[in-house]
Amino acid sequence: MKKKIIISAILVILVLLVIGSANNFFKVKRIEYYNEKEKLMIKASKEYFSFYNNYLPKEINKKTRVLLSALVLEQYMDKIKDDTGKDCDISKSYVEVEKTSEDEFLYKAHLVCDNYETKGGE
Repeated sequence: MKKKIIISAILVILVLLVIGSANNFFKVKRIEYYNEKEKLMIKASKEYFSFYNNYLPKEINKKTRVLLSALVLEQYMDKIKDDTGKDCDISKSYVEVEKTSEDEFLYKAHLVCDNYETKGGE
């Protein structure tokens, strides 16, 4: 009887470990998915600003944004879908560009979907 209880307890622990590992795996894959989408936004915004360079900030530490809707409308990229296949919000998603030195800019994507929003954003 004691042996069955010990075996059952070990099996329960193993099942919980497998479930926890699978859950972590899917969390990592989900984060990687959205990180790739944010990288696409940054790449598209760099192309956008290479054409519309007069919209870039002129002074160091100044910032500007380009909405995902503008990137889509101007055909620099397609709409972004979340991990369930639903369109992300193109009017709330954007790339912010900050002038960090005389000829350098820092690009930060902020993606807003029903079940995801870039951390550290507004």
